Amino acid sequence: MKTAGSTFHPEGVDSVRRRMHADRLPFVPRLAAAFFRVLHGSCTYTIVGGEYEDEAMRFSGPKLFTCWHFAYPVVLHYFRDNNAMIMVSRSRDGEWASRILERLGYECFRGSPGKGGSTALRQLINQLKKAPGGGFVADGSQGPPLIAQKGILLLARYTGAPLVPMSVAAKPCWHLKTWDRTVVAKPFSRLGVAFGPLIWVNRDASPEELENDRKKLEDSLNSLTEQARAAL
Repeated sequence: MKTAGSTFHPEGVDSVRRRMHADRLPFVPRLAAAFFRVLHGSCTYTIVGGEYEDEAMRFSGPKLFTCWHFAYPVVLHYFRDNNAMIMVSRSRDGEWASRILERLGYECFRGSPGKGGSTALRQLINQLKKAPGGGFVADGSQGPPLIAQKGILLLARYTGAPLVPMSVAAKPCWHLKTWDRTVVAKPFSRLGVAFGPLIWVNRDASPEELENDRKKLEDSLNSLTEQARAAL
């Protein structure tokens, strides 16, 4: 409600509209999450590099699992029901996605540090420090595909959390006609999930060191994709 002396920010209006739109069909997120669980629950998993996942889980602080954007459906199911944090856009589609993800046991951070600036980045860092960890795509929400961006490195740098690179493969599967060629497993598929060595980003890293870590992450994810495919 608008009161005397206050301003009604357009972002607030948009947020209300997005919620109202999603509220009209409250059963959709429940059905979508149930379908997501049943689909991936029918699949058989092969884990490669499980010792790196175990190492990350033994770390007492938050950890940052990161993958390529094309892998997110399988990764979301793999880490369901752990109250992990995940970033979701403020768009109308993001409103639907956040409601589905919450039913899969995730905590959603609405927004992007890249668009929201330093304030959004600080908010995300503070929330991550209170969470067991989070999942983030290394090539961002719009690409270019298979090119690691520096945003995930900044999160690792300022939270002290290790990066845990991982990738997936599915056989048989669909490839969506999207910029990232998203992999969607078919019912009863075989899924390969590959983890790589943890990457620690020094808080005092120079620009050159950050670029080295970015390239290390990129190379690791590409290698893990091939390992996941080979496992199938």
